[in-house]
Amino acid sequence: MAKNLLTKYLQEINVNVDVLLFKEEEIWVSYCPALNLSSYGDDEEDAKQAFGEVLSIFIEETTKKRTLDKELLKLGWQLQQQPTLIFDQPKMVVDKKLINKKIETYKEQFAVPVYA
Repeated sequence: MAKNLLTKYLQEINVNVDVLLFKEEEIWVSYCPALNLSSYGDDEEDAKQAFGEVLSIFIEETTKKRTLDKELLKLGWQLQQQPTLIFDQPKMVVDKKLINKKIETYKEQFAVPVYA
């Protein structure tokens, strides 16, 4: 898997994270261990679309409350401040309950405007 990053620029935040996609009984689940966010849907596309919405809400709300940095650090991300503000995700640890499941991984990329 490629490196997952969250980069803060003056006008936007770019998110690039790995998301696990798997079936739990009859429901498809998208789960991002790096952000501890998940969503679900009736099929793979529903789960992916729902994850995009969850990620958007997470970034927008934590940015609005000015808690994004604090939340990422609590999740184990590491901060690099030069030349731009970059957060590197912690090492992915997969829950043992998922080991026997068929898991696909996809990359979720997202940009959020930053409002002063």
